Amino acid sequence: MWADIAAFLKANTSETILISIIGTILVWMYKQFKGMIDSKQQSKLVMLQLKQSLFTKLELSIANVIHQDNEVSKQQMYALLGECGPYLTNAQRTVMRDYYKQLNPLLLHTLQALIVSEVDKLGRQLGQQREDEENTEWLIYIQRLYAPFGPMILFLIITLYIVFIYQLVKQGASLWIQICILLLGVTIFLSATLFVAMLFFFFRGELVKQGAKRWCLIAVIIVSPALAFVVNRIDLFIAVFGIQLLGLIVVSRSKRPSEIIRP
Repeated sequence: MWADIAAFLKANTSETILISIIGTILVWMYKQFKGMIDSKQQSKLVMLQLKQSLFTKLELSIANVIHQDNEVSKQQMYALLGECGPYLTNAQRTVMRDYYKQLNPLLLHTLQALIVSEVDKLGRQLGQQREDEENTEWLIYIQRLYAPFGPMILFLIITLYIVFIYQLVKQGASLWIQICILLLGVTIFLSATLFVAMLFFFFRGELVKQGAKRWCLIAVIIVSPALAFVVNRIDLFIAVFGIQLLGLIVVSRSKRPSEIIRP
């Protein structure tokens, strides 16, 4: 068997070089993606621990202000609010600013309730993550081992798609047809990307947060390439590309609907 493999490699030098290059790239990509995924998981754990520590200190500081109500305790609370600033939710930040303006003790109690809720949530997240790692350590190891294959497969699919569109463009009878085929590939790629993004937001329960207007625009962008297929005119992909480009500009400039703040 080894003799047959050696004979094949000797007889197909160019294929051997290509296989070696592809294999080297895939190994390098696997190491890079695995390092990125492991780093992301570790960063997530460190961030949860940092936020829990900061919010716990803030909870105690607010309690100190409520019970003592002196200038020293207030200054300590203000300093901690500044440290927690990047991690505050819209509701927490709004109540904090209202307290600055009014110095109403009731608002301080509301802020304390929001911070306590945040500390409890962070505690549950950390506890769940530690429990998962302890009970399913072998499963997590396997998941991390195979996690890089997802981005690699996606990269391979995109590469094959680009090669396929390139081959179609080469077969175009004129420059005009080649441009239309190229735009066909671009518009379908944009539609597929946005469709996958919609599925991602749907399964994460964040679809509603984007607002009906934004999702209607995105839906128009996704289905717009079907227009050229229905009319059976390849030159319409120029208009489709224009529709998609305009839609992306409008979506990028439109604002998400404001969240209702309930103290």
